[in-house]
Amino acid sequence: MRLDVIASTLALSMVLALPARGQSVTPPKTTVLSIQPLSAVFSVYSAEVEHAVSPTITVGAGGSYWNWSDDVDEVRYSSADLKLRYYPEAHPFQGFSFGGQLGFTSVTDRALGYGSAGTRTKTSGPAVGVALDYNWLLGASRSFYVGLGLGAKKIFATSKDAGNAHLAYPTGRISIGYAF
Repeated sequence: MRLDVIASTLALSMVLALPARGQSVTPPKTTVLSIQPLSAVFSVYSAEVEHAVSPTITVGAGGSYWNWSDDVDEVRYSSADLKLRYYPEAHPFQGFSFGGQLGFTSVTDRALGYGSAGTRTKTSGPAVGVALDYNWLLGASRSFYVGLGLGAKKIFATSKDAGNAHLAYPTGRISIGYAF
C-alpha cells in the first residue's frame, strides 16, 4: 500500500509540473529605445536610449529639440544629455527610479514684434538635471516600455543674455518604447 501512495504522489507531481515546463521564461531586458510622441504636439521632439549596467543602475543618452513661439518671441532649445538612473527595487526599466543627467544645451531667442523684431540672442553651455521617474514593461514578452517622469534642468550658459528664454526649467516626459 505504501508503494501505491508513493507512486501516486510521484505521478501527480509530474502531471502538475507539465504546464510549467511548457511556459517560457522571458529573458531580462538590458536596453530600451524610447520616444515621446505626445510632446510632439507641442513641438517638443525627444528620444532616448537606456542600458542596464547592473540590476539597479542604468546609463543612457538622450536628445531633445523644442521650438516655441507666440506673437512676441520664438524660442528654441536643443540638447544632448548623458543620463544615469537608479532603480532601488533592482528591476531596470520597471518601477520607481531617480537620477541625474549631464549634457549640453543650445538656446536661441528671436524677438518677433513690438519694436525689436529680428533681434536674436543665442547662448549655449553645459547643463545638469535631476528626474524622478516611474516605468513599466508591458505585454506578454515585457517588451513594450512606458515611462513617466518629472524633473528640472539648469543650463550654465556661456552668455547670460538668453533673451526671454529660461536657463532653468522643469522637465517632464511620457515615453513609449521597445525593450530588448
